[in-house]
Amino acid sequence: MIIDLENHLFLEEQVIKGKSQSGRICERYRDSSGEVKPRLFEGAARIEADLKFMDEAGIDMAVLSYNDMLLERCKRWHDFCAGAIQDYPNRFAGFASVPPCGGKPALDELERAVKSLGLKGAHIYARNQGHFLDSKEMWPFYEKVSELGVPIDVHISAAPQGFDALNAPYPLFYVMAREYDMAANVLRLCLGGVLESFPKLVFIMNHFGGGVSAVVERLDAYMSYADSGWSDFYLGRPPINKPWREYFDRLYFSMGGREVGVEAVKCILANVSPRKLMFATDWPFNFDGHAQDVQRFVTEMKKLGLPESDTEAMLGDNAANLLKLP
Repeated sequence: MIIDLENHLFLEEQVIKGKSQSGRICERYRDSSGEVKPRLFEGAARIEADLKFMDEAGIDMAVLSYNDMLLERCKRWHDFCAGAIQDYPNRFAGFASVPPCGGKPALDELERAVKSLGLKGAHIYARNQGHFLDSKEMWPFYEKVSELGVPIDVHISAAPQGFDALNAPYPLFYVMAREYDMAANVLRLCLGGVLESFPKLVFIMNHFGGGVSAVVERLDAYMSYADSGWSDFYLGRPPINKPWREYFDRLYFSMGGREVGVEAVKCILANVSPRKLMFATDWPFNFDGHAQDVQRFVTEMKKLGLPESDTEAMLGDNAANLLKLP
């Protein structure tokens, strides 16, 4: 069974009516400041278009998600998502989306989406209203999610601040800034006390954790220097009482956002168990009009030489077990 853990569906009010000249659902353009942004056409709000993509790609089930900081629009999307699930219970599940630092109204809506509408988790940005994942402003949200007993799915922040060195007249920022930001937030969860303070929380980090696998050994080395008291390297101890890898090993990672190819899979498998990886497409931002590339990606994953049970776990079993999907 193949489960797409990151599949985005939008409200009618958020998309352009009609079809693009290229025929694509998602087109990218440069705004007046030169920033690359997506432009969505009505197929992004059509359940039928999503099902067509899934059928052509060989995807059995998709977990729908959505990004918004406007609570009233989140409420409308939750109802829309719940309707899609009711109509196609064997094809769709969904994550709720609310502003994490939106106070009691946002937390009440999260509870409604999970308890009354049956959504399977909370979908947030890597940065929320300017706050990193280990900011204390996020604590009330984490308390509510822990109470609800659902996972948190962390999506990249589209234009994270603080990466001015990546500004260039070519897509350096687009390719790298989101990944650096995601990787930093993976480590913030592990080092900043979030997983220690909330032992029941489960996080799913998108984009393979932003390539965090490349710096895992570097952090191991730093922590060993800190433990030895080697002053040249000891720049401060993280506020955790257990080895940081215990928290890292609790994280799940989504494969969404990397387009086509298995090199990123090979990289993360060096430090993450296949039982913590989950297949995802990031449709319609990726694979729009190229469903056959999903099939090719799945075929390449099956050729990695892993035990069949591990491959099946990455493609769907991990998501089914974590989210308690049919």
